[in-house]
Amino acid sequence: MQVTVWESVSRGLQRVLGVVVGVLVAFGFARVAGIHAWSIALVVFVSILAGQALRLGQQGSVQVPVSALLVLVLGATTGGYALDRVVDTAIGAACGILVNLVVVPPTRLEDARVAVADFGRALADLLRQVADDLGTPGRELSAHLSPARGLGVKVTAADQAVSRTATALRWHPAGRRDRPEVEKLVGATKAAILVERPARGIARALADAPEGWSPPPSLAEPLRQLLLGVADEGGAWTARVTSPGHGDQTGPDAPGSGTAELYHRALLAARAPEVQPETAAIVSAIALDAQRISGELRGDPDVPPPAPFHWRSLFA
Repeated sequence: MQVTVWESVSRGLQRVLGVVVGVLVAFGFARVAGIHAWSIALVVFVSILAGQALRLGQQGSVQVPVSALLVLVLGATTGGYALDRVVDTAIGAACGILVNLVVVPPTRLEDARVAVADFGRALADLLRQVADDLGTPGRELSAHLSPARGLGVKVTAADQAVSRTATALRWHPAGRRDRPEVEKLVGATKAAILVERPARGIARALADAPEGWSPPPSLAEPLRQLLLGVADEGGAWTARVTSPGHGDQTGPDAPGSGTAELYHRALLAARAPEVQPETAAIVSAIALDAQRISGELRGDPDVPPPAPFHWRSLFA
């Protein structure tokens, strides 16, 4: 029995087919070569190749050489051992599937929501903290690099949590009900992966700035407003993708809907004649990364179409 219904069916089928292939290999070698040290070694080698060639999955590939070896050695002294091993494995797999169907395992959908929301909150907090420090001269701007790198850990955790939930819903009684929300979370994790890199780019641009660097007020204010607007978009994105039935908030009154205008304002301010080239480069890089984050967050989650069932997926 595995953690999910899908895995119980998949691993059970892999084991049964692996045992059947191993039994057939052992019977073939026993009739042709008999039981010798060299034939046993050859059976193990051929069984490993057969499991890999037939792509029986991790469980099935392991069962082929194990079953072949046991049948070759024990089958000579125990009558009917080969058939008993196949039947025993089939009964065990069927019992595991039956238990999974009767005692329904949890889908851990709430864990997936929490992991995605944790990334969204961390992203919004990072952008707000950067905005606050830009408006306060003397702040240590390189301190944002560590929390920005932490976004990578959070997006990986979110992706793994959503993937576990998506797997748990396959052939699950609650699959039809929860599948739309899980598909939305899958699209959200794809957006989060794309957002994480420009967020680190903002922190890296500040960390690479000269010591004591601070943008003039004419540059700091539009850049600060841009970052706060994108942070608001991050909060709205988190609510949209993690709250069941949450309606999309779009239009001129949506959070962060003016970020495009703020982006152009920041770029225009960076092109002023009195702005130093190095300062203009830092501000432009931060504004560009902020706009990239905004573009990913304001778009609808890229919900992948449901993949058609194929029997080969049971051996993945």
